Amino acid sequence: MKDFVLVSGLDISAYKNLCEVEKPVLDEDGYPKDWMHQWKPGAGMEWSESIWPGKGFPVTPNSVYEYEEVYSFHAGSYSSYSWWKSKLSEFKGDRAFQELLDFADTEGVIGAKLSAKLRDDFNKYHEEAVIFANTIEDGGVFIEKYVKWKKAFQIASENGAVEFH
Repeated sequence: MKDFVLVSGLDISAYKNLCEVEKPVLDEDGYPKDWMHQWKPGAGMEWSESIWPGKGFPVTPNSVYEYEEVYSFHAGSYSSYSWWKSKLSEFKGDRAFQELLDFADTEGVIGAKLSAKLRDDFNKYHEEAVIFANTIEDGGVFIEKYVKWKKAFQIASENGAVEFH
């Protein structure tokens, strides 16, 4: 028998080329039965849209979407994600990445339009981020997460979304 370790914290899923499903088949909990090809934003989207209206555009809560591609990663425990965001802010917290820095630490959805802006930030400052990472403790962890976020926003910028869950 294998031992399992429960990893808590923040997980990220980025979806590419979303298309709303008109009549989705849902399970008893209200989620798509075809979960390998369809996605329904979690309840966290309703909350994030109440705090940051329009950040999830064009995705809407309670809709179901088919997607072309999904990319997921563990952003870390809540404390390690907080550390990473503080380093990102220290690195370029003036206007670049501001929408991510100001967003939820636990749940919500960032849609395609905002993902494109954040993709551009991650692309524009990639080389500087590598240099910055070499000046801080745990810089390897910083740049590893930077690359994962960059990929997530690249995927979501193509008519998709990034879900924090």
